Amino acid sequence: MRIKFRCGLPALVMSVFLSVFSGCTDMVREDLDRTHAKLQKLQELADSVNRELNTLDLILKELDDGHTILPESLQMTENGYEVSFRDGKKIFIPIGRDGVDGRTLIPVGVQAEDGLYYWKVDGEWLLDAEGNRIRAGATDGFIPLFEARADSLWWISLDNGVTFEPFASCEELAGFGVFKDVQQTASGIVITLWEGNTLELLAMTPFRMSFDGPVRDTLLIAAGETLPVPYKLILEGETDKPVIVTSGTDGIYQSSLKAVNDTSGVVRVQAPAEYEDGYILLSASCGGYTAVKMITFRQREITPAESSVTVRLGSGIESKDVPYQTNFDFVVSLSEDAWLEVIPNAETNALTFTPLPNNGTVRECVVTVFPKDNPDFVCTTFRVIQASGSYSVTLEEGSPFNFDPGQSPDPGILSVPAEGGEAILWVTFRSSLSASLPKTADWLQAEMTEVDGFYRLKVQVDPLTEGTGREEFISIQAGVVPVGKIKVIQAGATAGN
Repeated sequence: MRIKFRCGLPALVMSVFLSVFSGCTDMVREDLDRTHAKLQKLQELADSVNRELNTLDLILKELDDGHTILPESLQMTENGYEVSFRDGKKIFIPIGRDGVDGRTLIPVGVQAEDGLYYWKVDGEWLLDAEGNRIRAGATDGFIPLFEARADSLWWISLDNGVTFEPFASCEELAGFGVFKDVQQTASGIVITLWEGNTLELLAMTPFRMSFDGPVRDTLLIAAGETLPVPYKLILEGETDKPVIVTSGTDGIYQSSLKAVNDTSGVVRVQAPAEYEDGYILLSASCGGYTAVKMITFRQREITPAESSVTVRLGSGIESKDVPYQTNFDFVVSLSEDAWLEVIPNAETNALTFTPLPNNGTVRECVVTVFPKDNPDFVCTTFRVIQASGSYSVTLEEGSPFNFDPGQSPDPGILSVPAEGGEAILWVTFRSSLSASLPKTADWLQAEMTEVDGFYRLKVQVDPLTEGTGREEFISIQAGVVPVGKIKVIQAGATAGN
């Protein structure tokens, strides 16, 4: 440490001796009293400057943290000023008058370099043992400590009072303190130090921030679901510091968010593949202020639990209720909405499927259910199949077959070419169906199968190479009860039709 003596005054020498003569006793006692009183006064001044240096260090810490003072918070007191910072701290700044209530002869202050403050004493940088400038107002710095001793010297400690070194003469008592003046300005206050430098404390409107809504929210989520969670910050007051929003999790749920100056946005939360309750934390910070919001998760409940459900409708306008219950609001979308209406029924906890009449072929519609708060997540898919109101013919190969459904119990007529071929006929009934042929109809084959609750008749006709034509009936039964016939007419090879 560099040491500089400010005064060149001769050291006060204390000479104490015990006189064996009774006439000198009073004189010695008076000298001792004067010396003790002076030393006590010097130590009081040292204690005063030490307190002021602690105050200066507190102010510098507030500046280093970016804190500002509250508007109109400067209050004059008997011996100085009191100022209130927006983080709640109140700091008293003592002001001394030169030569009247002197504090110390040592001009101690600070100076900013590259945005950091360093201690200066008597106009010179205060250096550590390695020759580095000593930080002021920093957690890794320290505050100089002064002490007055009977040798009429100020002693200084740079290790919080563990060791001291002589610094300068303290012969005279009149002097000045650390803080010289405080002035109110339009933007805050300016503190002038006796050492010569100034500190500016800016005043800003009180600043507060919070997340919109309750501090703790509960949302519903399903296993494996990625849920977009919107957030919004409410800011009161003004700040020139950036607002930073981040997210953290409990390790069960996954999220990633770091937004700067985005006071509203969305954080995407990923639930585990096997559902567990959990939470995430949203945290916002700005200039020393923080706001925190916890979001906990519970499981979405869906009945039925199947992810895919098939619904079969008749060919008319009969509605069908399918049980469906959730503990959240949902939205329904349809791939084909021209013939089908799907309405949630809260009273019966069901979905009501209402079609238009179908006089054409069998038709399908995919109905998707997703949460109202997450349109990207599919809860359940309903495959809705509606029967036709008449027979329909689908050719797999060969020439077209002409088919006239007719009216039951009259037979429908299937006209087939001489070349024969294969056709698929969709026939719709509410009960199980079967098809039968006479044993003599070896040129015609018919097979009835069930597909998605409807019945498909597959007809195979052998080629007719000679003759004028032939015909046969395919009988359709529901169990053992006949429900209709299909007349198959095959034109002769020479008939031309």
